[in-house]
Amino acid sequence: MTIHTKKKLLAGLACWLVFTGILVAVVTGQGWVREFDRIGYAITHPVRPWKTGLLNIITTCGDPFVIDILTFFLVLLLVYKRRFRQALWVDAIQYVGYLLVIGIKYSVLRVRPIHRLVNVGGYSFPSGHTFATSIFMLTILSLVWPVLKKRWQRYLLVIAVISVIALVMLSRVYLRAHFPTDVTAGLLLALGWWFLFVIFGV
Repeated sequence: MTIHTKKKLLAGLACWLVFTGILVAVVTGQGWVREFDRIGYAITHPVRPWKTGLLNIITTCGDPFVIDILTFFLVLLLVYKRRFRQALWVDAIQYVGYLLVIGIKYSVLRVRPIHRLVNVGGYSFPSGHTFATSIFMLTILSLVWPVLKKRWQRYLLVIAVISVIALVMLSRVYLRAHFPTDVTAGLLLALGWWFLFVIFGV
């Protein structure tokens, strides 16, 4: 195992370790979770009609169903280009990963916040929107990064990836579809999953 591979492995395990800490804290009702969520909600204030409309659009774009469709077409494109190994990698990291999210949701059974600004069912922890969007954007990063040769292009790509993920996370909290700890956990779970998957190459 190379040093580069070890770093990816350690990064992935570190993300999952922090995720596990949040999961345990949520399940056991630790006080800092409520404070973290309170601060997270405060950041999204105030509620405004124009913000609600805009963030509704953003949260729809980050819907796992939408992401699944985008992933399906990305896989088709890779198959068309005869990049079968990459197509299988993309397929597995998104679809198998989301099964992990569903399993955790139905194990934790965290009820969603009250006073929601959007109609949504299911359980709250972790955020499926955050996980699916993060994996998809990190997948784009993995596929496009080797093609970009100039440093400024790579900087722009990283900024775009971070911005999209952050906006989806913000939308879920603002619309009261999730607690801030839900979206944080969703991001950490996705990062850990991605780091472990890139060990096998893209």
